Amino acid sequence: MPNFLFNLVSNLALLTIVLSACHLCNRLVPSAALNGAHIFVALASAALLLDAALTFLVFADAQSRYGKFSTSGAFFERAGTYVLAAIAALAWQYAAHRTRPAKTSNTALVIRTSPYSESHLPM
Repeated sequence: MPNFLFNLVSNLALLTIVLSACHLCNRLVPSAALNGAHIFVALASAALLLDAALTFLVFADAQSRYGKFSTSGAFFERAGTYVLAAIAALAWQYAAHRTRPAKTSNTALVIRTSPYSESHLPM
């Protein structure tokens, strides 16, 4: 259980770093549109694949040296932390987009229809 909590806290710390870096990059570069949650999910997926390769290919050959890391139970414990952190990232993104008001401009489109009237259409 302590390994699970440590892995979960470290994954959430990495999530915080990725979200902060993407937010900073979006602020500094106006044309950038980086989505930190999607980037983190991609990184967590890659880490999960590499973890599976290490567990079942590398650690499995050296059972005497890496016995506690090469078990399938240890892998599924680590995989659970990756999945929980990815779910937290996507939930954070969903909650952030849900509470943020839509960007609207207060300018109205004015159509000149005749010299006597004007139509104002909100955009």
